[in-house]
Amino acid sequence: MVQRLPSSPRRLFHSGVTGRPSHVVQGNIAIRRRAETAHCRTGQIKKKIVIPELCSYFGVSASTIRNDLRSLHEDGLITRTHGGAIINSKSGYEPLPFDKQSQRHDAKQAIALAAIEHVENGDVIAIGTGTTTFELIKLLTQKRDLTVILNDIYAAAYLEQTESINVIVVGGTLRKNFHYLQMPPNHNWFRDINIDKTFISCNGVHVSRGITTPDPALAHDLRQMIDASTSVYVICDSSKIGSIAFSRITDLDGVDRLITDNNIDDDDAAELQAAELDLEIVNCR
Repeated sequence: MVQRLPSSPRRLFHSGVTGRPSHVVQGNIAIRRRAETAHCRTGQIKKKIVIPELCSYFGVSASTIRNDLRSLHEDGLITRTHGGAIINSKSGYEPLPFDKQSQRHDAKQAIALAAIEHVENGDVIAIGTGTTTFELIKLLTQKRDLTVILNDIYAAAYLEQTESINVIVVGGTLRKNFHYLQMPPNHNWFRDINIDKTFISCNGVHVSRGITTPDPALAHDLRQMIDASTSVYVICDSSKIGSIAFSRITDLDGVDRLITDNNIDDDDAAELQAAELDLEIVNCR
């Protein structure tokens, strides 16, 4: 069946008679699908959409898009930003890894290829759970004499047979369906160790709210990884930039480098660089 597209963003949210929201949930999902984040549904508190993309999708002028976005903003469905808008949604929802692994796969592979260049033979590194970090895990076999500290049991299993890598898995409670371990409360396994480099992914990167994830326990554990590390790398695709999830991992000043893809919005990139974050942008298809 061919689905007929609405003629403007406003029609995704409003009935033609009253001009008020007719089906808020359906509208949110539809516009997020255009932003290529439909599978994430309400995965972050704010998901950015940009005017040029909406112009291309609906085949209308920028002034029409701005008028529609202004209307949606007045109804509380979005928050206007320079050059676009962010969709107001839930901060605590977290899509399953199975749902995320095929999303933006090219970007995740390109980011991992850039990240592996920062790993040297003999390094002690920590890698947090995530679909982007798992792409980095796959590339570690290129290196020798690594010690790799993990909280993800799938990542540990992947590296198990690699002779040149010493794998350490932090202990804790397995989070069902997410295949990572949560350390016991008030336990700081990382306090007495030193890590050369930590690589983490996340659900949100925001100039004022920092690096965020939906799970408070994971945020706590990743903070400990970061505190024990000489250098900290955040690796995530550009859909996470400008989003905010429930739990803060660290502020931007706790990150040495952010590696993301070239689909990042120009305004977002400028804001991150103005915040003096070392930003590495990689090309992807």
